Amino acid sequence: MLNNKLSLKVLFTLSLLLFVGCKKQVKEPTLEEKIVLAVESRKIPTSKDHKVNFTIPESLIGRGPQITEVFSHMENYIPTILIEKGNTKTTKLPENISQTLGQEILTSAYFEKETSLDQICDEKQVNGVIVLHKGQVVYERYPEMEPSDKHFLGSVSKTFLGTIIALLADEGKLNEQDSIGQYLTEFKGKPLENVTIENLLRMTSGINCRESDEGSFTDPNHCFYKLLQHSAVYTEPNPRFEESLIELLSNSGKIEPAGQTFDYTSANSVILTTIAERVSSKPFHQLVEDYIWTKIGAEDDARVTLSSTGVAGSYGPMLMRLRDLARYGLAFTDDTATKIASTRYINQIHTGDRALFRSEGGTDQHLRKKYYEGQGADFQSYHWDVIFEDGDFLKTGFGGQGLYISPTKRLVIAFFSAKKNETNNNMYMTALVRSLALLESFKE
Repeated sequence: MLNNKLSLKVLFTLSLLLFVGCKKQVKEPTLEEKIVLAVESRKIPTSKDHKVNFTIPESLIGRGPQITEVFSHMENYIPTILIEKGNTKTTKLPENISQTLGQEILTSAYFEKETSLDQICDEKQVNGVIVLHKGQVVYERYPEMEPSDKHFLGSVSKTFLGTIIALLADEGKLNEQDSIGQYLTEFKGKPLENVTIENLLRMTSGINCRESDEGSFTDPNHCFYKLLQHSAVYTEPNPRFEESLIELLSNSGKIEPAGQTFDYTSANSVILTTIAERVSSKPFHQLVEDYIWTKIGAEDDARVTLSSTGVAGSYGPMLMRLRDLARYGLAFTDDTATKIASTRYINQIHTGDRALFRSEGGTDQHLRKKYYEGQGADFQSYHWDVIFEDGDFLKTGFGGQGLYISPTKRLVIAFFSAKKNETNNNMYMTALVRSLALLESFKE
């Protein structure tokens, strides 16, 4: 009997040691393993039943009779992954709806006629718009979408990436003056090796992967066309890619020295995303969850496109509710319980190159200057399109999306749209948002 007890005790001890030993050997999954798990766990559709071919001209240029449906429910058409809010509490947005704001006259040098928020909504020139002042909803309408729809953000998504880069810099995991080659071995010995993170943030890398090139969206041999394939915005080729997206970009070379010309291209954002993922060992959607989404009191999960090779649409195809985009904007003001923007980050946003902003830099740059002519547009910075002389900042996106933030006025304006025809009507909010922000009612 004693021997049996001793045997059981020895067996128990050995089992415990074995368990502890096994437990100690459990390793944190690598970034690549996390991305594989993310791809496997995403919701429909998979890359095999990709429902929209965005290479067709109508969808390519962001217009057509079905584009509002696609922009409002893109998760049904392109592979995406959840950005989860988890069990975080939703931040309530108190309402104090203005009875007069909708009738205020809005003007812009870009348009010859006057208009108003109500007219923009009545004529369905936007899909949805919300205005927050001092933490309260003062205007909100949904002419062409449901409040619960997760709408396509376009390049407004880039601000989420810029915010993550800033927060990683706050933690000392990277520095804006560091070069690409310090983080990405693929760029070692290549023309872009010494381009800095700051160059990428300011769209001045000089990379030879321009969105503005003729054929960038239609030529299968163009670097930017391949970028869209790699990130599942365009249907992925079969068989798989011969080189990874980051290898493609490292081999693209550069057109000119960094820092000379503002040249807007999402290739810069893709490189930044890869740096952020590697220094944190987390995929992009997890970074958004950890640094932003679980902090802002979102009312719903968000989504971002995710290709079979783990490339996230950090540069544009993120999806979320309009109110949650407004909550993100609110987190840059004093009307939030949890600020996501440090003082250092805000200072970075408010630092830019005026001469570079006023230089010729393609269609995007030309429109930014024309839209806000005489309204104090000063420079661009940190993936925000325009920083104004009074400290307000704005990011716009493909098809008529936008987020405007004024920390001093405690003002947030968010809007979604989709271009349904040949007119520029859906760009009204993009061009008129500064006029809205300058109304006397927001100076109180």
